[in-house]
Amino acid sequence: MSAKPKNKRWKKIHTWVGIVIAVLVLPICLSGLVLNHRTAVQGIDIDRRWLPSNYSIEKYNNGVLRGAVAIGNDSLLLFGNAGMWLSDSAMTRIVPFNEGMPDGSDLRNIRNAVAAENGVWCAALRDVYRLHNGRWERVPLPGNTERMADITASPDGRGVVAMTRSAVYTMNSDGSFSPVQLKPCRGLNTDNTLFRTLWHLHSGEAFGLWGRLAVDAVAVIFILLSVTGIVVFIIPRIRSRKARRCPKPKAYASHMKWHNRVGVWTIAATVFVAVTGMCLRPPLMIPAVLVRVPQIPGTSLASSNPWHDRLRALRWDPERDEWIISTSEGFVRADRSFDSIPKLLDPWTVPPVSPMGVTVFQRMAPGKWLIGSFSGMYIWNTTYGQVTDWFTGYPVIERKSGRPISDHLVCGIVSDAPAGGMAVVDYRKGAETLPPMPQSMRQAPMSLWNAALEVHVGRAYDKLLGPLSSLYVFVSGTLLVLVLLSGWAVRLRKRNAHKESRRE
Repeated sequence: MSAKPKNKRWKKIHTWVGIVIAVLVLPICLSGLVLNHRTAVQGIDIDRRWLPSNYSIEKYNNGVLRGAVAIGNDSLLLFGNAGMWLSDSAMTRIVPFNEGMPDGSDLRNIRNAVAAENGVWCAALRDVYRLHNGRWERVPLPGNTERMADITASPDGRGVVAMTRSAVYTMNSDGSFSPVQLKPCRGLNTDNTLFRTLWHLHSGEAFGLWGRLAVDAVAVIFILLSVTGIVVFIIPRIRSRKARRCPKPKAYASHMKWHNRVGVWTIAATVFVAVTGMCLRPPLMIPAVLVRVPQIPGTSLASSNPWHDRLRALRWDPERDEWIISTSEGFVRADRSFDSIPKLLDPWTVPPVSPMGVTVFQRMAPGKWLIGSFSGMYIWNTTYGQVTDWFTGYPVIERKSGRPISDHLVCGIVSDAPAGGMAVVDYRKGAETLPPMPQSMRQAPMSLWNAALEVHVGRAYDKLLGPLSSLYVFVSGTLLVLVLLSGWAVRLRKRNAHKESRRE
């Protein structure tokens, strides 16, 4: 087969697949620019009326309710990803309770709240707050620049212990906090998952601000290629037959020149960003989570702290006089002062936890804990290492790796629900047994950053694509790589053909 038909085939692929992917690339790139600069947009919210119906808040779903803390005999503090809410014990009157916190739903994303002898505390996205005289006061964690993971009561119940994604902060006698770095435990694999490595490379975060700006530049290049490609596609098709006999307008030539040059010069960077993005969503995400790779020296992925970005939640176990800590590597036990080497628990004796982390971590009775996540909810008997499914009542025998979520996306509980017993809050379905929600909670906005995330990973198209939305990134990435490589092939063959003609 001659080179000319081959080139014609590549050109058809580049043209027709390219015009489809150009439309898809624009929202992906714009949302990626927002995701790469979270602190710059953390005060901006989006009204849910502008979002698809599956993002509306009904029955306390979509993470608006994660838990409740009793304050006094007749009041509850409800918390979730839209801040704090003050309620009566029957949950018939619920009002926002965020005085003292910064504006923006992102900064009011409450990880946990707890009542201790020295007051009521909560851990928001990046800071710890204490309730004082009816308003929240920020209590600084020295040297912390990370997201908060959890906050819980100290062993004596008088104060609290806070946790970021990499360190534990214990409370001093004057109410301030001091950081504690956990020691590496035996059997801990300090290599990063391939998923985390690709995530940091895809966003540029692995190389700090300059890395993020470099990926921003690639996003701008994608936008430029999409816009120029659309113009080049449209101009010849809107001209009259008579006009087609004349040379194409300057606008066409200009857009074609930039489209070709930028596409060829940046082919390595654009393909790299597209491929790494594909690996962060199903189906490539599953093996990426399971594979381990060494830390990359000189990047944010390399750290002397063995628990860097691995800590998720902690609770005090009074029976064993130890801490139980949930990490991305599994559950570990640590002594009261965190001075000794923690012990990594056998994965066959602990409940399965979604990669998104623990959402329910509560002591039910001596030796029994309730553990919930997007992988379901389980009763964990720490004495015998037995795990029972909360919903079915059946013991969990096997620990299967695979789907990171289950049919029960547990995002929180209300222990003393008004109807009696415990109300389980599902991320999608909400809580069926709780009283109706107030209008103010239904109108809780979504942060711009979270809205951008939903667009970027394709979940915003659930109503349109249904179950296929989980493959949106993979399919889009595959088509994008095909378009990039086909364009590069067309350009390369044209250049070679031009050189051959000159020789002749």
